[in-house]
Amino acid sequence: MSRCVVCHCHTQTLLCKECQTLIKPPEYGCQQCAKPMPKANHHGTLRCPDCRKAPPAFNHIKCAGIYQPPGSDWVMALKFSGHLHWARAMAELLQPVIKDIAVDWPLMAMPLHRRRLRTRGYNQAFEMTRLLAGFSGRQVLTNVLERNKYTAMQATLPEKQRRANVRDAFTVKHNDLPQSVLLVDDVLTTGQTLSAAAASLKKAGVDQVYGVVFLRSAG
Repeated sequence: MSRCVVCHCHTQTLLCKECQTLIKPPEYGCQQCAKPMPKANHHGTLRCPDCRKAPPAFNHIKCAGIYQPPGSDWVMALKFSGHLHWARAMAELLQPVIKDIAVDWPLMAMPLHRRRLRTRGYNQAFEMTRLLAGFSGRQVLTNVLERNKYTAMQATLPEKQRRANVRDAFTVKHNDLPQSVLLVDDVLTTGQTLSAAAASLKKAGVDQVYGVVFLRSAG
């Protein structure tokens, strides 16, 4: 038996049951992008104004929680400090989120451009994906989706520039693809990156793309 990475109590998982509750999903979210919505405006099938105005290419978002501490601190530690153990914690928290989706939907990690991959040394989305595959018994599709355009990091750009930043950023390398895939990433903010990737997959013949993200921005 190991110790919880947060509170150090004895546990069989990286996060104990109590510390898992630190990550809170949106109580009421957009049916498509999972953006938190006021309870008074939520009627079960309602999409947020952004999704109604400009529908993203992905069909649905599954998230473990809202982008806020302590989860946001874990994301930063994984992404920029090489603390890869947080990928396991994120996969543990995502496993129950996707349990209602048919197990024959394979997982795919959001790719990094090869230049950023060389700099960072690893793709945090792939680290999450391979662990989530082990927990959920799903296949992982690799070397299918490629990021062919080196772009500025989305978080550094104003919202209006983010769509243009990732336009034509992805290429699908194979045409023998499943009808449905789960595209895994650490964080969803405006959703422009995941939408651009989903659009490329759909152009190649995929019918349904669900985004599976650890945290979803509240704004």
